[in-house]
This record gives sequence, structure tokens and C-alpha cells, in this order.
Amino acid sequence: MFANSQQKDPELLASESKKIKPKSLFFIWFAANLTVGDFALGFIPASEGLSFWYGFLAFLIGTVAGGILLALMSYIGSVVHRPQMALSRGPFGKGGSIVMSFLQWGNSLGWLSVNLILASLFIDSVLPKNLIIPVILAVSAVVFVLVYFGHESVRKIETALSVILGVLFAFITYLVLSTGIPHIIAPQTLTVPFFAAFGITLATSFSYIMAWGPYASDYSRFVYGKRSSGRSFSFTLLGGIISTFWVEVLGMMVALASGNPSGNAVTLMTSLLGGFRIVGVLALFLGGIAANAVNLYSNSKSIQTVFSKLKNIQALIPGLLISTVLGIIGFSNFYGFYETFLLLLDYWITPWLGVLIAHYFICRYSYGERRISLPGGMVAYLASLLISVLFMNPGVIYEGIVAKYLQGLDISYFVSFSLAIIFYVAMNGIKRSEKGEKLSHSES
Repeated sequence: MFANSQQKDPELLASESKKIKPKSLFFIWFAANLTVGDFALGFIPASEGLSFWYGFLAFLIGTVAGGILLALMSYIGSVVHRPQMALSRGPFGKGGSIVMSFLQWGNSLGWLSVNLILASLFIDSVLPKNLIIPVILAVSAVVFVLVYFGHESVRKIETALSVILGVLFAFITYLVLSTGIPHIIAPQTLTVPFFAAFGITLATSFSYIMAWGPYASDYSRFVYGKRSSGRSFSFTLLGGIISTFWVEVLGMMVALASGNPSGNAVTLMTSLLGGFRIVGVLALFLGGIAANAVNLYSNSKSIQTVFSKLKNIQALIPGLLISTVLGIIGFSNFYGFYETFLLLLDYWITPWLGVLIAHYFICRYSYGERRISLPGGMVAYLASLLISVLFMNPGVIYEGIVAKYLQGLDISYFVSFSLAIIFYVAMNGIKRSEKGEKLSHSES
């Protein structure tokens, strides 16, 4: 079921011959995070009355922390040269890796649908009449064409979009700042306790960029060369945190400048831009395209981890069709669709990241190497996830005992991540290795 030889992957062979450099990862993660998703996060601290500078600090800490996890996954991919979900085979075994691959397939499918709806709504907003369904179909077709030609096409379009989106968002930032900096940084009135407002802002920014972790190796696996691993880490980290932090802070500035932080993020931004409204619409539309190119490509790699004999076109079509149908169904009640999706999105990811980091960086096992405790990965994962339920607060669905005590603050991401590391190391120990030994690509 699992492909055992990287020599069978024509994309990898092509990347070796072209000597793809680590700096390409900067552009992939820079463009993929110049989107409405992280822009909307900026409205969270403003709606809770957190002042600009405290919101700035919370976003900075959360984004850097989450970005480090993304970069660590990118580091592994540049060493092992495997798709991200294939790396689950080490700590979880074949069966566990299949489960994690299906979870990631569903996760990327959800984001495909969300960004498809958003990109289509932005285009529909400047058309003379309602053409939302044809627009959804057209946007799906554009993303499919971009991804159909493989990683090389995705890399080139993300590089181009990183420049275009960078210019557009720089112009938008200038326009927002011109509305009056004193008004943006003026004192605010808290609607919840300070620690809750600060903690929620930090946790949401952390979870947003961290949620790219199951994608990272899909792109860094193409990088070869001297010091490629460390440079892959650095460029992934910089590309991800610069754009994410920038757009989150921009969203917060728009929320504060508008005087209506509980309003619709996109509507308020376009209203604030006035005659330059089309610039905002174009930036958010292209951001959706940039994110969905990454989403669709990784969606196909997740299913190919399970069914290795699938050709690229066969792996792309299911995700594309399902996300298009969900987009057509969900656009009429998008915010309800989006809220329901986000409530349950990231809980599975942090303990998975914890297990992988423990396996490859702390216990120091190589890819495919037999483990000391065969069920250790899934046991550590499920135990940490179960305990973290006490700390969860996904809205109206449920509120954990500890979250309720913390006045709604959800710290379950940090709990499940930390416990997964502790449990896995406790069950597997730290492998004895020669001085200077590093993560390597070895088969069991």
C-alpha cells in the first residue's frame, strides 16, 4: 500500500535535477498565508477589547510558536524527502498512518471548500448580478489547472503570487494607516478578563499557522543541497510568520479603525478602502487561490499516502469535486458553515505534531525504523487528546471543566501537544546515537 522507494516519484527526480533551493519555501508559505483567514483573526482581540499593543504581542507570540512547529515539519521533509502524512508511518505504523492521512484529507478538504467560497464571494461582489455558482465552478477549474502540473506549477504560482499579494497588502496597509494611527492605538474597553482576551488571541494565532503542519513536508521534500535542512526550517519559518503576523495585525487595525470590531471583516475592510475597494477584493481573491493551490496539492498527497498506486489526476479529482459541491451547498450560509468547520478543525493536529516531534527529534528515530513500543504513537496520541478534552471550548457545542474555570479560554492545543511528547518519550525512550548523528532516511 505504501510506496517504499522515492526513485518511483517523478516529481522528486525532477526536483533533484533542477536543484530546487530552500528559499522557494519562503514564497510558498508567504503567499499561502496572505489570506482572509488570518485577516479575520485580527478582529478577535478588537472584539474583546484588547488594546492594539497587547493584541500585537499576543499575535507575535502565537504566530512564532505555531510557525516553529510548521518549520520543524518542513525540516523533516527536507531530510526524508517524503510527503508529510507518509512520515506518520514512523511513530504510528502503517495502520495509524492511514488514519492520520484520512484526517488530513478531510482537513484539507474543509479548507478547500472554505477558501473556494471566499474567493468566489469576492469576485461575485464586484459582478453586476449574482453568478456565484458559475464563479465557484470557474475558481475550482483555475485551482485544478494550477495544481494539475504538480509541485513545480504550485511553486511557480506561489512565487508569483507572493510578489503580487505582497504589493497589494502593502498598499492596503498604507491606506488603513492613513485613516489615523492614534485612533487605531487608542485605549480599548475589555469585554472579557484580560488574561482570557490575551490567551484567546494567542491561541487562535498559534492554531492557525500550526494547522499548516500536516502540509509542510509535501513541499520541503523537493529541496536538496548543502545545509538544506536548516535552511528549509528558516525559510519556512520566515515565510509563514511574516505574512501571517502581518495580515493578522492588519485585520486588527481595520477592526479598530472601523470602530465596529464585531462587524463583517471583509465588508469593513472594503468600506474602509473606499474608492480602492477593488484592491481589497483582488487581494483576498488571489489569497484564496494561493491557499487553495497548497490545499489541493496536499489533499492529493494525503490520499496517495493511503493508495500509493493512484495517479496524480486520480488523487486530485475526488477532493476537487467534493469541495466544489460543498462550496455550492455552503455559500448561502457561509458563516454558519465556516464556524462549524473551525470549531473542530485543529484539535487532532497538535497531538499528532507532538508525537512526530518526539519520534524524530527527541527519541531520534529515522524514517521507517522499527520502534521500541509499536503502539506507542497511537496510545500517546489518544491519551493526550482525551485529557485535553477537559481544556477544550469549541463554542456552543461543548465547554470543558477547565476551560469553564478559565472563563472560556481554550488551552487544549498546548496541553495535547505537550502531553503527546511526554507520553511518547516515556513509552519509547531516547535512542542512543553516535555524536553528530542526524535524522536520516532509513527503511525498516
